[in-house]
Amino acid sequence: MSLCRTLMAALMALSLIGTADAEEDHRAWQHGVNVVQLGERWLVVWGSPGNPPRPNLGGDWQHDVYYAWLNAPSAGDVTLSDPKVLVARAEAQEPPSVAVNAAGTLLMTSEDGSDGINQYAGMWDSNLKVLRAYPFMVRRGGHSGHVAAMGDRFLISYGEDWVDHGGFLDRGTGKDIHVRIIENNGKRGKEIDIASGHRDGWPLVAGSDRNWMVVWQRYPDMTLHSVLVDAKGKLSSSREISQRMPIRYAYDLEFVPGLAAYVVAGSSGEAGFVARLNLSGEIENIQHGLPPMVSESRILTRCDGKQCIGVYPVRPKGVAVVRLSAGGTELLKLIDTTQEWDYMGTAGAFVTPERVVFATLTTSGIRLVSIALPR
Repeated sequence: MSLCRTLMAALMALSLIGTADAEEDHRAWQHGVNVVQLGERWLVVWGSPGNPPRPNLGGDWQHDVYYAWLNAPSAGDVTLSDPKVLVARAEAQEPPSVAVNAAGTLLMTSEDGSDGINQYAGMWDSNLKVLRAYPFMVRRGGHSGHVAAMGDRFLISYGEDWVDHGGFLDRGTGKDIHVRIIENNGKRGKEIDIASGHRDGWPLVAGSDRNWMVVWQRYPDMTLHSVLVDAKGKLSSSREISQRMPIRYAYDLEFVPGLAAYVVAGSSGEAGFVARLNLSGEIENIQHGLPPMVSESRILTRCDGKQCIGVYPVRPKGVAVVRLSAGGTELLKLIDTTQEWDYMGTAGAFVTPERVVFATLTTSGIRLVSIALPR
């Protein structure tokens, strides 16, 4: 990983680690985790310099992309199969982002430091047979990418360029955000400009049956913004979802089919919020004053008829269980956990209607946290 890449990684974590040295950035141990359903099984994909991680502190990062299958019986302990390498190159591939489309094709995209900073991708079938080998170029100079599927297609969102000075502790910020549609055969669509002329970063994307939504954070105001992208790459007008978000990357975006709506969860410092946006991108409701969400974590959602719930990790430990409805969001329960969440990445899945499992990254390796939900 280049010196530029090392500095960028350190800067992206400074909002959480204060004035600590780059050597204390926990993302040097692991960064970026995904849990996706592939066929009948759950697949966990994450970035790590070995398992357990062996960080190259003070030097170039050397993360590879690993995968393991989640063994989630209806009763008993949830475990992971032995980790295997999905992608390995000389310099870091982190954070990986993964999506599965309607054809069962898996796409993994990652910021890669092996030959400069580039956003690359690879594609596999449901048996992890290579369909288009990693690395194929998504964006030269791209970084911080994220992917979501809509039907048989994928949309990859990513940052580009960096602005020195300003932002948190005068360390600089991201600059522009773009997206690119990738077909099921790996064909790349044209690049679409999402945000420019500001300092924008960390774009996340989710897909519905009609369009994709992209959300990102704008500096130095630390506001959260969204835009819709349709199947032809046409953009809607961007919207501001939330202000007062001093913690970087403490937000997530999911499409909830049972609500026919996008749900955005996040943290505005000491408190959290959940917003519901319709398929036209309009904010239908937003609930503030909820427990604060962990940085780089996900909200898990499940619907039983018209009854939908969301579960997300809470700083510094525990999970919040919320009811999601057309009328708004209601906190149902705070559940304590012994695991304190870190900022390297936490993702998960409903393995049964009454149980969620989070895969969370720590300096000692990946861990599973299984949580029984209230009936």
